[in-house]
Amino acid sequence: MTREPRLRRTGSLADRITQGAAAGDLARAEQVLAREQRGLDQANRRLLGPPAAGRHGGYGRRAGRVSWLLGLPPLVTTSAQLCSVFPFVTDPGLPVDGPLIGTEVYSRSAFTFSLHELYRAKAVTAPNMAVTGEIGSAKSSLLKCLAFRGIPFGTRFYTCDYKGEYEQLAALAGVTPVRIGPGLGVVMNPLAGIRRHPGQTEQQWRHTQRARRLLLLEGLLEIQLSGSLSEPERSLLEYAVDAVTREHDATPARMATPTLSSVLTATGQPERWAHRLDRLAYPLDTFVADSRRVRLALERLVSGALGGVFDGPDTSAARLDFSQAGAVLDLRAIRSSDAMTAMAMTCAQSWLEAELSAPDAPPRVCFYDEFALIARHLPLIRRTREQLKLARALGVANVLAFHRFSDLAASGAGDSEQVRIARGLIEDCGVRVSYRQATGSLEQAREFLGTSDTETDLLRYLRQGVGLWKIGVRSYVVKHQLSRAETAMVHTDSRMNADQTPPGEAPPASDSTGDAEPGVAGVAA
Repeated sequence: MTREPRLRRTGSLADRITQGAAAGDLARAEQVLAREQRGLDQANRRLLGPPAAGRHGGYGRRAGRVSWLLGLPPLVTTSAQLCSVFPFVTDPGLPVDGPLIGTEVYSRSAFTFSLHELYRAKAVTAPNMAVTGEIGSAKSSLLKCLAFRGIPFGTRFYTCDYKGEYEQLAALAGVTPVRIGPGLGVVMNPLAGIRRHPGQTEQQWRHTQRARRLLLLEGLLEIQLSGSLSEPERSLLEYAVDAVTREHDATPARMATPTLSSVLTATGQPERWAHRLDRLAYPLDTFVADSRRVRLALERLVSGALGGVFDGPDTSAARLDFSQAGAVLDLRAIRSSDAMTAMAMTCAQSWLEAELSAPDAPPRVCFYDEFALIARHLPLIRRTREQLKLARALGVANVLAFHRFSDLAASGAGDSEQVRIARGLIEDCGVRVSYRQATGSLEQAREFLGTSDTETDLLRYLRQGVGLWKIGVRSYVVKHQLSRAETAMVHTDSRMNADQTPPGEAPPASDSTGDAEPGVAGVAA
């Protein structure tokens, strides 16, 4: 009777041991199962993404909770509107053909460009272009390639070269640069008249001729005198030019073409214009004394550093040959200071503009490099403004090039007429291209270009050869690409590199410094 309780206690202990072991195994198995499930969930989320949202909202912590699913329709719009939401990518591209420039960075599409074709397609309202960029950002490379690549499309190029950077372009295009300077045999007349285009009346044409000549003379003399002209001095210039051209004669069939020498002679002949002082009650002797500076400055202009270069009569002036690919006017021989460079560039460009006004000339592009030098002088930038107004009537596309927008902003006070004209000229350009800009020039870039915050911030990070193109209301980021021949043509800093020419071989063409003959290919003497 005493063994049964002991057996029950023993059996109960064994059961408890078995149950405890089973419970431990179950807990460990549940832990392993939970760990495996978590790994499987993580793999599913990584590979398949989160599960679809149900009627109670999205998946995960802090997800929005809704009692029904949102049924928003998809956004359907045109690419013209969508490009304002996500610029540079969804733009349909330019609607015209032309020379290949490179690739559009964001869309990876080919980028072709032609100022004349853009104007014909009404994509821009004026065939003028502004190009700016820091030194070394490839601004000059774009200018040369625009000139060179337009030749197969029938577009002629014309530019003034005051640093000798366009020799390789002229060589590839098959023209000889026209070397301008004392004793080089090329004499030009900056006061030569432009041709009358069919849309002009006789009176409009005469007014345009007179305004161009007076603005040129005022600009040159203000540089000579380092200051603005007085009213008697301006009046003397008007009287002399009108006397030479017979502006107020009753029956001149065609106005005579003035030269700097003939205008200087007329200023010293009061009998030719003294009658215009009668109604002013201005004594002649007093007027002559008040305007003496103009005669002295004009005499220095005729016989000074520019003497014999820009004082040729119209009958002996050089002529453009439009059968050639273009012309390069080499001004290195008369470059001595910024003021002298500005005067030489202005005289050469004035003669060039008169030649380009031929109504039967092919499509042509005129490049105004170092535009900031001209913008410093109010009469010169006024003259440039008048010339750009004639671009559509004459069929001439103009390209203004300079380094920094701060150069234009520094040409005068913030509210000065010079800065306002410069800003207006940039705004009137249908195409504006900006390469890399320094941080200090970004605000001026925003002011002159009208860029958005994103575009303005992008200007400081652009790499060499990549520019922001604003064409009408559209914006593109374009990488300019060069061929092997063009790489040598645009290599303007070869002097800074060590000579890598193997022994026994001729130096590359970009390092050639030999003087060209004073003959004129592209310009016929």
